[in-house]
Amino acid sequence: MIEQWHNDRAQELLSAAGWGSDKSPEWHAGLHNAVAWHLAEQPIGYGRSACPYDVKTAQRDAWLAGWHYGQARCLEEGREALLGV
Repeated sequence: MIEQWHNDRAQELLSAAGWGSDKSPEWHAGLHNAVAWHLAEQPIGYGRSACPYDVKTAQRDAWLAGWHYGQARCLEEGREALLGV
């Protein structure tokens, strides 16, 4: 379960990392979701169902692109590194 601290830590990490500075707000929302889910140790793929956009929209495509990017970076970095442990 995602708790507020997961979202807070995700925001801190993303502000510091500056990933996707040229991307849309929808992309960043997907990225944030992926990082928060990763910090909460949710199963890969589980968080995608939380996409707030309708199928066949540019917003959904952007959100999912941000989500996939976030998952890849989280897996690359590792949860302990993201938590600063």
